[in-house]
Amino acid sequence: MVSVLPFAIVVGLVGALGIFLASFWERFTTPLKPMMEQYRLSLQQAAIRVRGEEIMLAILGSGIGLWVAAVVLFHLSPLYGAAAFPISLTLAACGADQVIAHKKRKRLAKFADQLELVLRLMASGLRAGLGLRQALVMVIDELDDPARTEFMRVVGQANIGQSVHDALDGLAKRMPSDECAMMVRAIRVQSQTGGNLAKVLEHLAHTIKERRRVFRKMRALTAEGRMTAWVIALLPVVVGVMIVGLNPSMRHALIFTGTGHTVMIFVVLLEGAGIAMLKRMMRFEV
Repeated sequence: MVSVLPFAIVVGLVGALGIFLASFWERFTTPLKPMMEQYRLSLQQAAIRVRGEEIMLAILGSGIGLWVAAVVLFHLSPLYGAAAFPISLTLAACGADQVIAHKKRKRLAKFADQLELVLRLMASGLRAGLGLRQALVMVIDELDDPARTEFMRVVGQANIGQSVHDALDGLAKRMPSDECAMMVRAIRVQSQTGGNLAKVLEHLAHTIKERRRVFRKMRALTAEGRMTAWVIALLPVVVGVMIVGLNPSMRHALIFTGTGHTVMIFVVLLEGAGIAMLKRMMRFEV
């Protein structure tokens, strides 16, 4: 009976905490709603089908797990443990942001590659006598995701009463890029002033093709610099792993002493600053 008592106490505390959170959930989540809305938009752009609240809970759980692992692995004192908790939550949030941002970048890049073909299909449909909505339906029939999913949303919003131009504005918000913004503006301006929309879309498709060609050339010219950045970024990590694996005394000093913890914090900060600077140097506007 005595051996079961600690487990019963833990279960009771967890249950009481769950009831407390359920009772005041709305009050806790109200200040976080703007952040959740931003996560919802990012999740839509990355085609991740989970809610913003679930992302926030996953970040919280991952941060707590990371904090417990750090306390157990590095034998942190209460003072260092208290300081490590916000750092663990920040690392978990940054990790979630990086995963979402990576998926979003891949999806946006694929949509940008499809946009030239989208414009040419729309121009062909308009030349054949179709209306704008029918041309969008033809794009849905001919292309794969993400263009198919995004234009299905546009057509679906138009079918329930929203104007096509407002639905396209929503597309430009979900798929932010200069090319998509130019397409939406061109269609809206043509609807107000008149003119040959098919010809306008053809010219825009040619412009996008030239922009993509310049972008690919830029990537080829900066490939050596980007590879140098990767080598510089990974070199301290490789050296640190070798030290931990091959030198027990330095491993103990690095992992189990306050000086070692301070050194690792400074290394992480300097690594982050160096990576950010190199990425900034390799960024060009096309």
